[in-house]
This record gives sequence, structure tokens and C-alpha cells, in this order.
Amino acid sequence: MKTLKTNSGQILLEVLVAVSIAALILILGAQLIYVSLQGSKVSSEKNAAFGLLEETFETVRNSALENWTSFFGLSHGSTNYYPQKSSGKWVVATGTESIVINAINYSRSFIIKNVCRDNATREISGITDSDGSTVTCADISGSSFDASTQKITATVSWPGGETLSDSEFITRWRNKTCVQADWTSTGGGTNFCPATVYESQTNITPGTNLVICSGGC
Repeated sequence: MKTLKTNSGQILLEVLVAVSIAALILILGAQLIYVSLQGSKVSSEKNAAFGLLEETFETVRNSALENWTSFFGLSHGSTNYYPQKSSGKWVVATGTESIVINAINYSRSFIIKNVCRDNATREISGITDSDGSTVTCADISGSSFDASTQKITATVSWPGGETLSDSEFITRWRNKTCVQADWTSTGGGTNFCPATVYESQTNITPGTNLVICSGGC
């Protein structure tokens, strides 16, 4: 009888140990599965965010190629914009866009800043804010404003995730020239075609077929 009781107690102890080990394995396995699922979720959300960033830059490039003067004429500095489809074409809208992908609400926007270039090397030497009202290219030694290059900074964020941000320089490469419509006024800045203003009256002969390209046209 004593031997039987001893064996029964030993078996019960072994069963309890086995059950404890099995429970520990199940808990560790569940944690590993949870971590794996969370990692996949985070990776999926980041991939979607990177896709939105790339789509933003692609849209901005197309918008600038389509009409540089309209793109160049947007507010610079801290004004938020986002790409939007209108009549089958991508356009630039003001504000921050909200996009739902796989039940996740993403927010995206971009800002535009002007660019300064070194007068000698033509390398980018700095960035101006709000059309250079505070930081101007004159503040950067040996640099001048480049109306043919803009810096775009795009941002994508979502609840529970990190904020992704990236920058890209957009350069006008397809020039558009404007025929001078008449000689009624002088002016400056960015002109839309056809133009009626010009920077200077020096060496201008009315009636000739001149082509004027000012600022960001």
C-alpha cells in the first residue's frame, strides 16, 4: 500500500510538471505568433505609407511637367497640399488628405520650398521659406534664387504608427515660351501665357515678334 501511494504521488507530480511545461510552451507559442502578426501588420502599414509617399512625388512631378507656372505659383513654406484626382487627372489640392487603406486611416500632405544655387557651381546651396521672405538666397554667400527648381517634402502618418517623411527636388526641364501679347505694362514675377508684362523696357522694340519668359514660366 505504501509503495502504491508513493507511485501515485510521483505520477501526479509528473503530470503536473508535464501540464506546466505544455502550458508554458503554449504561452510562448502564442506570444511568438502575436509578435509575428504584429510585425506583419507594421510592415504592411509601412509599405502602404511608402506607396502613398511615392504616389505623392509622382503626382507632383506630373503636375509640374503639365504646367510649371501653376505649380510654381502655389504658396511656399508651410502650406499643406495633397494630390487629388479630378476629371481623370491628378491635380494639387490644398490641405491634408485622409485615405483609408485596409481599415487604416492615413493622412498625407506635402509642402513646397524655393531653392538657392551656388552662382559658380550651380549646385543647390540652400532652401528658402515662404518665397524667401525670411530666409533669402542673398543670405547664402554666392547664391541666387533658382525659379526652375523646387523642394518637395511629403509626409504620411497613421494612428499607432510612425510618421514617414521624405524630400525630393523637382526641376523644370521642358521650357515653355510665351509670345508677348502687347506692351501695355511692366511687371515681374511669374507670368502666365500669353504674357502682357515684362521685366524691363531696355532694348525693347514694340511691334517685333519677341518672346518673353519671366520667373517660372
